[in-house]
Amino acid sequence: MASSRSRIALAAGLVTLAGLRPQAAEPAFRFQNNFWVSLHHTLRGEARRRDVRGPALIKTEALKPDERAAWSSALDAYAPYGQRDVTFDAGLVRINNALTLLPDDAAIEKAPIEAAAKRGLAIAAPIYRAHFWSAQQQLNQRWIEAIRPVLAAHAAGMAAALARVYRVEWPDLPLLVDAASEAGPDGAYTTDGPPGTSGHTTIAAANHDLQGDMAFEMIFHEASHPLTGLALSRSIAAEGTRQKVDAPRVLSHTIIFFTAGELAKRELGKAGDASYKPYAYRYQLYTGGWQKLRDALERDWLPYLDGKTSFDEAIAALVRDSQ
Repeated sequence: MASSRSRIALAAGLVTLAGLRPQAAEPAFRFQNNFWVSLHHTLRGEARRRDVRGPALIKTEALKPDERAAWSSALDAYAPYGQRDVTFDAGLVRINNALTLLPDDAAIEKAPIEAAAKRGLAIAAPIYRAHFWSAQQQLNQRWIEAIRPVLAAHAAGMAAALARVYRVEWPDLPLLVDAASEAGPDGAYTTDGPPGTSGHTTIAAANHDLQGDMAFEMIFHEASHPLTGLALSRSIAAEGTRQKVDAPRVLSHTIIFFTAGELAKRELGKAGDASYKPYAYRYQLYTGGWQKLRDALERDWLPYLDGKTSFDEAIAALVRDSQ
């Protein structure tokens, strides 16, 4: 069971990925199970679903009338946040980063966040804590506990492979990972993190698509965003300029999807398993507009992952074939 602050860490706060080049930093993940982060994402998600008349995930029928009224008032305060993007909205990023540093038993009134969010959290916190947090806290903890042995066995090899592919060093600071109730429309996202971290990933612990091998792949997918920074996008843009074409805006993201999936498959010993599918294939992300990019990745990027061509040659071919 988590402590009163519900902060769960691996190996006393860090999971160290050993076995990289001697000069490379030893990257780490710091996992957390934070009350305020889960409540924030719950309120945002419920406010969004209420706005579009979708089904609520938080069942309030058993609450007392005054609690139901208070919960509705909290959703009113959070209504604007349901319209904003968790990844790219600077205000939401600041809120999430502030809340992840806040102990579970802290007074939300002292948090350095927007007044509307503070009001919604203050109203909802007693209700969420009394009726819903225990179950969610356990879900979050189970997700963290489940990924521990997989990381212990495979994180070092996966980290080394990603660093080689992207031609970068891992950051000195750990990636902060919050297991939470929700994590926006995609189930996981990564932003700039609070001081002392290389980034901040939030992942929905109960999301069916993010369990087992897919959890391992997605952790490294999310880690790839701060790992590559703007370098990958800039390489694509420069090659587009050289070819006098506009590369698809999503190309860098599809590269990250494809790379994390392919390298995780190899690291987990699934390369010879015809039934195993990486995340983007398993959940059909390449349909509905990404088919051409998938074909280009298989034709042009896979040989680079196999060491048969150079990074620059692969990027040039991808930009050409994604048109």
